[in-house]
Amino acid sequence: MKPKNRVSLAIIAAIVLAAGVYVLSGVTSARAETKIQKIVIHLSRYSDDSHSALMAVHFAQYLQEHGADVTLMLDVEGVRLADQRTVQNSAKGINAQISTYYDGFVKAGGKVLVCPHCAEVAGITAQHLRAGAHLAKNLGELADVVLAADKILDY
Repeated sequence: MKPKNRVSLAIIAAIVLAAGVYVLSGVTSARAETKIQKIVIHLSRYSDDSHSALMAVHFAQYLQEHGADVTLMLDVEGVRLADQRTVQNSAKGINAQISTYYDGFVKAGGKVLVCPHCAEVAGITAQHLRAGAHLAKNLGELADVVLAADKILDY
């Protein structure tokens, strides 16, 4: 092989090697950059639709236990879920208790954010809240959670 051909072959080999390293480093960094998804589950129903409440809390627990960063955002009737004075059993013949899923969700690190205005209308104060729930300071705190979310589910 002529020296000129060897040099050309060496240059081509170096380019192919560099391209391969570049592509592989992109794959590695893409995996390293996988971020935890922020999911908001919005629940505005409770006593008027316990099945929706059960599904929202059960799904929230599942997602939280499987690596998502989940906030259960309660407003309107949904705030009653956070009221420790309210019995959390489903009234539609569903055997599982809503409180079991709620407790599992909180234990897994899930956050429960309660609309302060809706809580006031429902007669719920901070002293009435179940473990893991807290009243939002204002509408801005609720908005911040929604704006930071990657996904929002509505029940």
